[in-house]
Amino acid sequence: MTIKKKIVIWYTIWMALLAVILLFVIFVSSGTMMRREMVSELEEAVHDAYDNLEWRRGQYDFDEIDEYDDGVFIQIFSSDGTLLFGRNESEFPSDFAVGRFRESGEWVIFEQGFADGLIIRSLMRSYIAAGFINSVSISALVFLPVIVILAAVGGYIITRRSFKPADQAIKAAIDISSSNDLSKRINLGEGNDEIHKMASTFDRVLDRLEEAFQKEKQFTSDASHELRTPLAVIKAECEYALEHTDDSTRCREGFESVERQADRMTRLVDELLMLARSDKGKLEPDYEHFNLSDLVVMVCETLSDKAVEKNLSVNVKTDEMLYVDADQGMLTRVMINLLNNAIQYTGEGGWILVKAYKSGNDAVLSVEDNGCGIQPEQLEHVWDRFYQADSARSTGAGLGLSIVKSIVNAHNGSVSAQSTPGVGSVFTVKIPFRKKENL
Repeated sequence: MTIKKKIVIWYTIWMALLAVILLFVIFVSSGTMMRREMVSELEEAVHDAYDNLEWRRGQYDFDEIDEYDDGVFIQIFSSDGTLLFGRNESEFPSDFAVGRFRESGEWVIFEQGFADGLIIRSLMRSYIAAGFINSVSISALVFLPVIVILAAVGGYIITRRSFKPADQAIKAAIDISSSNDLSKRINLGEGNDEIHKMASTFDRVLDRLEEAFQKEKQFTSDASHELRTPLAVIKAECEYALEHTDDSTRCREGFESVERQADRMTRLVDELLMLARSDKGKLEPDYEHFNLSDLVVMVCETLSDKAVEKNLSVNVKTDEMLYVDADQGMLTRVMINLLNNAIQYTGEGGWILVKAYKSGNDAVLSVEDNGCGIQPEQLEHVWDRFYQADSARSTGAGLGLSIVKSIVNAHNGSVSAQSTPGVGSVFTVKIPFRKKENL
């Protein structure tokens, strides 16, 4: 059973229950009100009759009194019970209960005694009240089915209109599922109800899925391209070495080239493996306590030969005793990737400034250069995998900055880049201090 049918059924049952309760309340209250109205009417008839009495020539004048008016009979008795005025019908009750409203057989009676000894009785047939209550009961039996039917129809119309966006969303979702086109969206438009919010959330999920799918396709394509090149070189060098097995020098050159390409593929596979672990949330740092300043100096010294080859000036400014709790191997890779990136894109005779310092609760690493810089539209893509702002000058696979971002994220840190074309770039890494209890 669909949700719409369930809502209509429950809504109808609830409305029917409310109608039954309402009609029951009306039935009970109408009987009470009718009784009060009869008492009031009988009391009023008694007092009106007494007010219309006149004393003339030593006796009462009853000319101004109607013995029957609007369903009410009037009788007037003396203190000893002698009937002075009104009909003496055999069906009228003969007993008295002065000052009380009572029912006797088919009659509803009220009797009032006055100071001059008169007793005035008013009578009304009880079926008048019963007839009214019966009419109410009949009306209830007639209108109850009508109310239930109207409730069912109204509930169906309201539910159908309310669930129309849901039907559109289901249709769009089925269309997306059957066509495998992640570019399609539900697009219910503006709305503050739960269905519109759900559809909007589903569209955002599709946006992320499409983005992830596109990145996956691009990643597969780029990885295949990057692996194809060294494989082609290895194949060619192997063929070259096989053709010159009698020439040890040329054969050695071929195998050395094969080794270099194998090393390149190994690095690429290692980088891809690290990124894959990062995507699965399994890139977990092995925390240790060490001096970050010493690490920065060591990496700069290690890569100094590359800087000298391009006649680059590498300056290092660090705070002394900048101790952090982090994965030393991972941060070493961060520094190597950032410094290699600066060396690669800084022209002959340029300079590079490496800094490590404390800022609040963070240890900050920054690598600044006066290289070619990055165009503004390219800057937001430098963290994408296999992205190369200047592929003509790049010698890597374009994974270095992606790895930097993954490592920094694993340390709950942040990384940013600022660049001006023709002026230079600054890459900044912030790693939170993770102090140990014994420090």
